[in-house]
Amino acid sequence: MTEPPARPGDEDVPHPPLPSWQPPAAPPDPAADPEIRARALKQLEDRKGFQIHLTVYAAVIGFLVVIWLLSGGGDFWPVWPAAAWGLGIVIHGASLRWDDEPSEEEIAEQARRISGRRGDRPTTDPRGLEGPQDTV
Repeated sequence: MTEPPARPGDEDVPHPPLPSWQPPAAPPDPAADPEIRARALKQLEDRKGFQIHLTVYAAVIGFLVVIWLLSGGGDFWPVWPAAAWGLGIVIHGASLRWDDEPSEEEIAEQARRISGRRGDRPTTDPRGLEGPQDTV
């Protein structure tokens, strides 16, 4: 086969280079950010602390149940320390879900609330009083 004849002037027209294909850039590693790394480390330490707390709870309550069994049974008194300490365990577990750091949105919302309380007017007096005041 032969190539079609070139049109006059084709050799003078520059052709743009073909774009080279590159794989998409990998997203940055979040562990490289020191702030995110510090928060992640704190969360892992908090979770480990909860696991230790839960293990100690189970061991002590189990020991109390053994004492109750060895003392002849009767009224199941280990339920009281188990319930009281169990409440502490529940609160400790729930606290792992609470975010320690306020978000930028929460900070902005709080700033708007504070601004609304003052009536959006700057005050120079710490008590919010402007102008001369009569004193007794």
